[in-house]
Amino acid sequence: MKKLIRNIVLSTTGQFKSVANGIHILNSHYIGRNDLPKEVFHDLLKKLSKQADFIPIKDAVVAIKEKTRQNQKLIAFTFDDGFEECYTKIAPVLSDFNTNAAFFINPGFIDGDKEYRKNFTENIVHTNKAPMTWEMIKKLHQQGFVIGNHTLDHVRLVGLTNEELQRQINNAKNRIEEQLQSSCDYFAWTYGRNSDIDENALNYCLNEHQYVFGGDNYTNYFSFNNSVFNRRHIEGNWPVSHINYFLSKQKKY
Repeated sequence: MKKLIRNIVLSTTGQFKSVANGIHILNSHYIGRNDLPKEVFHDLLKKLSKQADFIPIKDAVVAIKEKTRQNQKLIAFTFDDGFEECYTKIAPVLSDFNTNAAFFINPGFIDGDKEYRKNFTENIVHTNKAPMTWEMIKKLHQQGFVIGNHTLDHVRLVGLTNEELQRQINNAKNRIEEQLQSSCDYFAWTYGRNSDIDENALNYCLNEHQYVFGGDNYTNYFSFNNSVFNRRHIEGNWPVSHINYFLSKQKKY
């Protein structure tokens, strides 16, 4: 009932909202939890493109850091967990709109055996989707998409020892860099809320990466003393009225 009421409110109110000035970073995981055609995501971007311009994620973070382009309506994209449809469906649609995204991946999911992947999909991300292969990821990297670190095994970064942090953060970063022959400068922690990472883990991530992303305090560009970029969660099959509702809110530093 609570979800139904929320959907009604967002659908009704969102019809009268539009994207506010500023740079909005949208974060998703897939087009939808079930298998949906790429046309669903294409239709969403077509509607959003009538209200705002799309900006590559690298340009977005630079503009946010330098506090430029704040009088424009701009949207950048990121995707967590590295599902196969990021390569087969999402990236081609983004390219149709002359933009790109950052894909935050879990090397353990990519390299894991059948039992590992079964546990990952059933008990961690709760969707029956396959991961991208390293070959797919390399091709995205070559096309200009950003490949970021999302921990080795999609763990919550609270209460971990330095040895565990090294495994989850450094080992994942090293694996990505080994495969891409390029530095991995972007990191997004799992689950995204500020309560899903502790101070020790955050400092560890900031020390190892140039840019770190969370998913809280969306109306603020940054959290944690201007050190973490905030994103707004959506999925690729959300009604545009719901997204309008969230993106109508003014952003601030």
